[in-house]
Parts: sequence; structure tokens; C-alpha cells
Amino acid sequence: MSDEHTDHDGRLDWYMRTAAAAATESINAGYALTLVPPSDPESWVPGLAVDGVLLVDPDPDDGLVDLLADRGLPVVVISGDSGRPDVATVSLDRDSAVECALGHFLARGRSRPALVVDSSRRQTAAGTHRAYLDWCARHEAPPRVAVAEADRARSEAGRRATTELLHRFPDTDCVYAPLDSIAHGVAAALADAGRGDVGLITADGMIARLHHPPLTAVDTKREQQAVAATRMLIARLRTGVTQPSEVFTADLIVRDPPG
Repeated sequence: MSDEHTDHDGRLDWYMRTAAAAATESINAGYALTLVPPSDPESWVPGLAVDGVLLVDPDPDDGLVDLLADRGLPVVVISGDSGRPDVATVSLDRDSAVECALGHFLARGRSRPALVVDSSRRQTAAGTHRAYLDWCARHEAPPRVAVAEADRARSEAGRRATTELLHRFPDTDCVYAPLDSIAHGVAAALADAGRGDVGLITADGMIARLHHPPLTAVDTKREQQAVAATRMLIARLRTGVTQPSEVFTADLIVRDPPG
């Protein structure tokens, strides 16, 4: 998180909201929370001196869940899939998030929604992409998807993807970008193109709140997920039993005027 890209503050806000909620819940139960910076997992997993691990939206391609669980560490995954029966998850119902965003657009008279997601297989992207395609099928709406190539500069990736989207689908009247660091770039591309007529919804956070005007946003229950996951991990530590997974339903924080 030490890079200087324009989306650094937004990404830090996303992670620290999770960490702060988990830290508070941990200390109240007599545990301390340690933050492990992003790095090559094979270099630190073997010697990590902790009782258990909270893993945020892991990339299925990096094998981190298996590395930790096979070492015998209790693991709970936040906002992602574990792929293992012995690893509980706390996640957001992506169908509800897409319904919140696109249903709001429809209510505002916008009927040609597009999706801008990153290219990773993390659930923030992959789960939302699937839910968006399901929504389009139910509403007989042609899908409009732009993929922001996953790299450190997510804002710039979102900007490039949106420029391409507007070229391919110039009649797009609204965009859902579930990752707010990408939404930062979406907003910039819309401004560059003079497309103030295109609505934008992202996950609630610093970028949505500080945007001018503030953006209507999906409440992804970030803090509630962190608290639930922490309680599940502590219960696993104390009982040795993997807790049932939990799914949260998204809500919408409406900031745009009606009509």
C-alpha cells in the first residue's frame, strides 16, 4: 500500500475500514490483530506467528487459502470464496448489490447499464460480473462489460476501460463499478468525454463520499463483515469447530436527487 498512485487513499480506506472493525472486535475478545502487508505469501506463511488468519477477498490464483489452511492455521475469508469446507467465509450477496445499483438506475429512467470490473478472479470482480450477466438476462438487456486490466494503478485502468466502453457502447447511460478505486477512473473518463449524462454507482467509501457531487453507492457492509468474520475466527480458535459461513445483503446509500 506504499505506492503513490492516485487511487492509493481510496484503496487504503477500503482495507483500513475492515482492519479497524476487526481490530476493535479482536481486542474486546482479548486478541490483538496483526496486519500483514501484501507480499509473496510463500516468503511469510511458513513462519507467521499467529493463532489464526482473516483473509480479505483472496485471489484464487495465488493459493494463499491452501497455504495457510494446510499449515494448520484457522482461516476465515472475508468477501470471497475459500473453496474449502474447513474454511468459513463472510461475504456479500453480489446479486443484491447488482440489484441495488441497476434497480436504482432503472428507477431513475436509465435503461442501458454497463459494468466496469477488474480482470482478477476475486469475488469483488468475478462475483459481480456473474450477477450482472444474470441481471441482464432477466431484464433482456444486452450486456455492456468493460474489463480494467488488474494492475497497481486501478484508477488508470478504470479510465482506459471506460474510454473503450464509451467507444463500443456510446449510448450507455449508466455505469456500475463495484470497486471504488476503479470508479475513480470511470468518473475521470466520463468527465474527459463530456458525458455528465452517464450515471455512476460504486461501493460506498472515500471516493463515493468525496466525489463532486457525492455518488450514490452500494453499502457492502464492510464493517459488519469484518466483525462477523472476527467472531467466527475466535469461535474457531476456542472450539476447534469451523463456523457456518454468513452472507450479507447489500443496501443502497442514495445521494442523487430524485427525478
